[in-house]
Amino acid sequence: MGKVSYHLRLWMLSLVFFSLGIYFYFFSWDSVLDINVHDTYYVIAYTYVFQWFGLWFALCGLGYWLVSNFKVKMIRWMHWMHLGLSILPFVLMPIIGHYQVEPNIYYLGNYMFILLLWIMIPFSFILGQLLYFLNILISTIKNIRN
Repeated sequence: MGKVSYHLRLWMLSLVFFSLGIYFYFFSWDSVLDINVHDTYYVIAYTYVFQWFGLWFALCGLGYWLVSNFKVKMIRWMHWMHLGLSILPFVLMPIIGHYQVEPNIYYLGNYMFILLLWIMIPFSFILGQLLYFLNILISTIKNIRN
């Protein structure tokens, strides 16, 4: 079995996200993500979340494909870190959402731990995307030098 190139992995991941978006649109239309920031609630349908992330991963795959056309050798560990940190929030969100605890004096440690995890989810995703751009930039510079 041959190696799957970087851009094909991201395009397959984007197909998974588009499929999940279609599923939530047709079969689970009342599924929403409620975000409470101070006294304001933001309600976002899962369909739109999966569509936007599917589009993002398709564009990342396009970036890897464009760079591979110029025979630039990518840094493997940066690609895997980018992929892992990009998928991690989607694995952690349902798990953390299941274990929500109310803030009270008895469960304050658990509440603070879960709050810290909710804060770290977007930062892990952003760090993964920074690794994507750094991977392309460093690999291209190394290719130009050689």
